[in-house]
Amino acid sequence: MKIILLQDIKNLGKKGDVKEVAEGYAQNFLMPKKLAEIATEGAIKKAEIQKEKEKSAKMAEMEELKNLANKLKNKKISISAKEKGGKLFGSITAKNIEAELKKEGLNILPSSIIIKEAIKKVGEYEIEIKLSEEIKEKIRVEIKGA
Repeated sequence: MKIILLQDIKNLGKKGDVKEVAEGYAQNFLMPKKLAEIATEGAIKKAEIQKEKEKSAKMAEMEELKNLANKLKNKKISISAKEKGGKLFGSITAKNIEAELKKEGLNILPSSIIIKEAIKKVGEYEIEIKLSEEIKEKIRVEIKGA
């Protein structure tokens, strides 16, 4: 029986794929759980159109991330923090870096900011920004005492 997957299914396929499966598997498992539908001509065309829309949306998102990565390239930000003898009271976190980048008009999620070791001293650090699996950029963060 030919079906169209409505969701990604491990060991079967991705959303929108047209697959040939056993009739019992389709009737008793996939369709009741709304994981698939019967592959009629109209449904196949609808799935292809949906795949194209998702592909173009993903391409637009990747282009946007590349533009953001270009803005981040060779970026240097400064953060002032209370310190005594070069040691900070507390530490600089991804939220602090996010707030500083937001001031410059760059919206980066704190989860995208990768700090390898805690920033607890005044100085300059290299921080990685992971925008996607393929797009990563490094920025310089200067910590100044206040």
